[in-house]
Amino acid sequence: MTKEEFNTRLKELNISIKDFSQIADIPYSTINNWGFTKDDKTIPVPKWVVPFLNHFEKSRKYDYLINEVSKAVKTLEKK
Repeated sequence: MTKEEFNTRLKELNISIKDFSQIADIPYSTINNWGFTKDDKTIPVPKWVVPFLNHFEKSRKYDYLINEVSKAVKTLEKK
């Protein structure tokens, strides 16, 4: 994953780099260094970031689904 792909994925998930740094417990400055070249080497986005973001997205969808099911159950219980 490139830094541009990382930024695009964060936008898709509607989270900022600051939010990601807090969720992943990574210093903000470390994340900002990803994609930059130092000593003729580009600092890559770590490989764990892709599955982490995929699981984050699934978790959000699951939380949404559970919330909607809970609302439906409460509505049915009132009837």
